[in-house]
Amino acid sequence: MLSALERLKIRLAVSLGWAGSTDRVSEVIRGFQATEADGVWHLYRGMTAIDDPKERAIIFGHCLEEESHSDAFVRAYRSYGGRVFSPSHFERKALYPDGTPIWKTFAFVHVGEVDATERFRLLSQELPRGALKECLRGVVSDEEGHVDLTYAMLKRLGATDRAIGQEVRWVRFRRFREHWMRLGKQVIDGFANVLLSVVYFVFGVFLYGPARRRLREGFVQYDNNRLKQL
Repeated sequence: MLSALERLKIRLAVSLGWAGSTDRVSEVIRGFQATEADGVWHLYRGMTAIDDPKERAIIFGHCLEEESHSDAFVRAYRSYGGRVFSPSHFERKALYPDGTPIWKTFAFVHVGEVDATERFRLLSQELPRGALKECLRGVVSDEEGHVDLTYAMLKRLGATDRAIGQEVRWVRFRRFREHWMRLGKQVIDGFANVLLSVVYFVFGVFLYGPARRRLREGFVQYDNNRLKQL
């Protein structure tokens, strides 16, 4: 379930950040498309680890619906100014190490379905009329069914309600930690860029004059031996 802060961020993003900016909306849609495509990859990996043909068929149907969501976001993207779609790929890696019970992978998928359903529903309510709003309405309708489907699958794979609850809490903690690590990296990168800009500006003031004099001379002295020593 999304936190109150997350809900507030969505409302502010729609009302302030996205207002009148098709570029921002387009980038958000690219992220949604990449997330859906990434989910297909994890579902397929989970499917290959299950022997029961009936369960494999259910998961395969789930994969097809997630793939259709990915295609729907591509169509929504193209409706904003007729842009050529360029996929935004995630680095894909297994959610759990080898030997981990396969139901835990689907527990991770289940948490993603719950959060995606709530996030997309809230976005569709906040957005004005348009291609993205209609796209999200269709996606939410499917995702609501996926929430029940993945939970029922966890039970059929032998997980108890208590074990599912524990794993869901662990998944949420893991996702929360990864989110803040990404945010921290963005803050550090932004601070580093600002610091470098300040340094370049300060040094540029003092080096502007000597650089112009060197350029007027028509050649620049170059000490290759000193460079090798460095």
